[in-house]
Amino acid sequence: MGGKWRFEPVGRTLVGDQLGRDRFQNVQGSAYTVRSLLLNPTAQQLQSAPAPDPQIRDEYTKVPDDLPPVVAETARRVTQGSKDDYTRAVKLQDFFAVSGGFRYNTRTASGTGAQAVARFLEDKEGFCVHFAFSMAAMSRTLGIPARVAVGFTPGEKQSDGSVNVSMRDAHAWPELYFEGVGWTRFEPTPRSGIDVPDYSRAQTPTAQPSVPAPVPSQGAAQPSAAPSSTADECPPSMKKLGECGAAAPTQSTPHDDGPSVTTVLGWAAVAVAVLGVPLLPLLWRTRLRARRLGTGEVLTAWRELGDTAWDVGVVPDEALSPRRAASRVVDLGGLELDATEAVHRVAGAVERALYAPPGAEVSYAGLADDVLLARAGLLAAVGRPARLRALLLPRSAARLAWAAAARWSALTSTVSTRLTTLRLRLPLRNRG
Repeated sequence: MGGKWRFEPVGRTLVGDQLGRDRFQNVQGSAYTVRSLLLNPTAQQLQSAPAPDPQIRDEYTKVPDDLPPVVAETARRVTQGSKDDYTRAVKLQDFFAVSGGFRYNTRTASGTGAQAVARFLEDKEGFCVHFAFSMAAMSRTLGIPARVAVGFTPGEKQSDGSVNVSMRDAHAWPELYFEGVGWTRFEPTPRSGIDVPDYSRAQTPTAQPSVPAPVPSQGAAQPSAAPSSTADECPPSMKKLGECGAAAPTQSTPHDDGPSVTTVLGWAAVAVAVLGVPLLPLLWRTRLRARRLGTGEVLTAWRELGDTAWDVGVVPDEALSPRRAASRVVDLGGLELDATEAVHRVAGAVERALYAPPGAEVSYAGLADDVLLARAGLLAAVGRPARLRALLLPRSAARLAWAAAARWSALTSTVSTRLTTLRLRLPLRNRG
């Protein structure tokens, strides 16, 4: 890549310097390679880590002078009885993610400054920034070096095997320092889709023996908590693939004087399907739009706006910042003034949600109306054929195919792994 670039080592960030008064670095369409070291220590390594370097300890255990005492008091209470920093860290993580009664809520306002942590501990609602900063602050009060990292979750797997990472995958998490290992990620945010590192899981005793037997015992082959094979407990992903089996058909009593009830209902279902199939994409987009705008989440409204623009032909470019993406939608969509202002209001709310300081309130008020106003402007700016296609054959319906392909890939991978495991175990069992 050309241009002026520099590496910021503390945050491990590649920064593009401004080229002039109105000129900025542009990486659109650029390709680059990243090499990284996967940090995967064991719980035993972290538990036996020596005392941290004094310079790191002094720098990363500082807390504000006005930090409310309840923060340190809560940290000591949650970690009571722990004999090492690793155990304390795991207990703090589980306090936020599992046992403390906290809820993930992107619309929470928890105050500003050092008081934000105390307010968060009282209200027990917030998003990733609140959880990350609170765990880092509590860790520091216990003498554990801690910092907050900002980056992205793994993103969404595509049908071609690639992974799409966009601004909606932005995330924050705490990193704690262990001598001999380095900065180590923990995950206190109780949010679906976020992987908790294996080394940070609580080391609780299980029903299995502490020393594994060379041959699995027949009596312990299936744990008591294993899911049953009933249709009611079939996973949603399997239901969508039709892998749960069908319910037994209800037997109807035929009549000699005309078609049976089953026959009538069957033909009625066929008629409804034939007439309704052309409207399925329209019904799906209508339902999805209502669900997204009803969540009250800024990033979900932003995604709906992007899909609406995609439906009329503005292909999404998720590598752009919200402000640049909004300008692109306005230019390519040919929007009038009212719709233009609506698009920029939504983009501004997204920027505040992603980059606002901890505790800053991001209002959702009016965003649903702005998305609908922008949608009306986008549909009005195109001709009738393009408008009909956007309604009846929306381009964003491609997400359904991507999701189905991703589920199928996950299913085949799981089946392949289980078959491989079975082939490896069979010889051991045959040895008697």
